[in-house]
Amino acid sequence: MGIGEQAVLGYESLIGEFRNSGAVLMPVMWGAKQRHENAVHIRLPKEDVTFILLNLDTRLEDFKFWMAHELAHIYTPDLAGTEEGEDYADAFAGALLFPEPCVEACYPAISRKSNEQSVIKTLFNFAREHFISINTIYRQVQDFARARQLPALKIAENELHATRNYFSGPLMIREVLFAPLPPAPNVYIAACKHQFQSDFFIAMKKMLRERDTGPSYVQQILDISIHDAKSLYEELRH
Repeated sequence: MGIGEQAVLGYESLIGEFRNSGAVLMPVMWGAKQRHENAVHIRLPKEDVTFILLNLDTRLEDFKFWMAHELAHIYTPDLAGTEEGEDYADAFAGALLFPEPCVEACYPAISRKSNEQSVIKTLFNFAREHFISINTIYRQVQDFARARQLPALKIAENELHATRNYFSGPLMIREVLFAPLPPAPNVYIAACKHQFQSDFFIAMKKMLRERDTGPSYVQQILDISIHDAKSLYEELRH
């Protein structure tokens, strides 16, 4: 990807990978969701087209993880929809966002800490530096220790989750992209096209004009309220 082994991987680089793989990104705003509901992978095998819906109402530190997770599904289409495929996508995302050279620098700093709070604080510092979830750092370090037969971290995963919200960033990705909120339809569509390199709304606009499809279709495809669908529909019909 043209970056150093310990460099911070930006979501812009991930967007480029989706584009190079022929996937169509569809940024949406669904409100706060739990885990896998923040990203949806849809593949049409006959047409060989893949759509990735990404929820912009996701914390910054989680957003890149779900992008990387969905990228793994694109690389391994035969595993999509299987438990093995989900496990692989999680492992791929962790290795991509915090690879082994990063873990090799992180583990000694953490292993020297003598108490739980110091371990969590050190994990958080690495997570903040790389702009990823503290849970991603934790899992990568634990896997590294297991593979190298080194002592595991002095903290259990359930204890980490209990303090995760305290150490997590408050911003959603939509707050970085748009001001003020909610974005006007033309601003939202422009961000999809330029920042996410997506042709989705270009194709949607063409289809609406050619087939005279109504706002209910926009609502169904994007799984949004009819109010938002009507606003997008009016903008795309111009």
